[in-house]
Amino acid sequence: MLLAIAPSMHKVFTLFSTVLLSFPFLWAGKATAGPHGEYIELGKLAGCCGGTASYEEGGRVGHLCGGNLDLRCRHNSACYCINGVNIYGQHPVSGGPDQLKISGLDWRRVIAPLLSPPVIPPLRCVCIDPGHGGSDPGSQMQRHGLVEKQLTLDVARRLRTLLEAKNIRVVLTREEDNFIALANRPSIANRSGCDLLLSIHFNAADGSGAEGVETYILPSQGTASTARLQNLSAKDREFFPNNRHDGKNLHLGYCLQRELGTLQLSKDRGLRRGRFLILENANCAAALVECGFLTGASEGQRIGNPQHRQAIAQALCRGICVYGNCR
Repeated sequence: MLLAIAPSMHKVFTLFSTVLLSFPFLWAGKATAGPHGEYIELGKLAGCCGGTASYEEGGRVGHLCGGNLDLRCRHNSACYCINGVNIYGQHPVSGGPDQLKISGLDWRRVIAPLLSPPVIPPLRCVCIDPGHGGSDPGSQMQRHGLVEKQLTLDVARRLRTLLEAKNIRVVLTREEDNFIALANRPSIANRSGCDLLLSIHFNAADGSGAEGVETYILPSQGTASTARLQNLSAKDREFFPNNRHDGKNLHLGYCLQRELGTLQLSKDRGLRRGRFLILENANCAAALVECGFLTGASEGQRIGNPQHRQAIAQALCRGICVYGNCR
């Protein structure tokens, strides 16, 4: 597991990530100009960190093993598989067959920080936000009788019970089926002095083919949402209160997505970035989870089963506890 490493090895992996973060010095003479700044070829990167690189599928899929890192990447994709969890970077992998190149920005802001996560003080209070509510039903799937606002509240209540059993105080942004303005939701977490904010949602799509779980964190300043990648807007250049917690957000998002990915038959759609209002103004680590597609042919039926929603709550509880070193 990437984020739970033995104390005796922590110095090794911290040094490994420090080396990776020293991008300009380490890669001098090895990096090349790419479509979005400096890039380095996978094999040269492996040589820098004492790892190995290999290729599959005609050289279009690269595999790097080094230290406590197992990374897979695909040509022209911004999605990396890091120790079995899909995580979206900012720039697609470039280069030709057997010579894939990775963006320096993605190394510094996405991959290397995961090898040396920040020290998280014991969690005292967690804010759970059941998405939607009242006049805002969220997504609906009439065939299965599913309404997102009801399901998010159900999972939030289940998660509260699990966290309280671990002596963690829990605040819900709504206790009943009532409407809470988006701008007021992070304020509830901020006023309560919470250490973590988690917003719970379910997804929907046209048709019944889309399935899987996603986790979102706020993009760092100067980077775009996953849906837009390199197309920066004026808002992307702003610094929001939650950007003070970029490192914690990445750690939290990884832990949550890793555990959600263990749900039965759930597809790992990856840790992503999105400029959601509830994330922007949170004064603590924050993430938004999409716990499956109500519109999915089989996933919608699973979500309608209380046992599956209990499994979702348990996965979220595990992710939070791994993040906060809770027992």
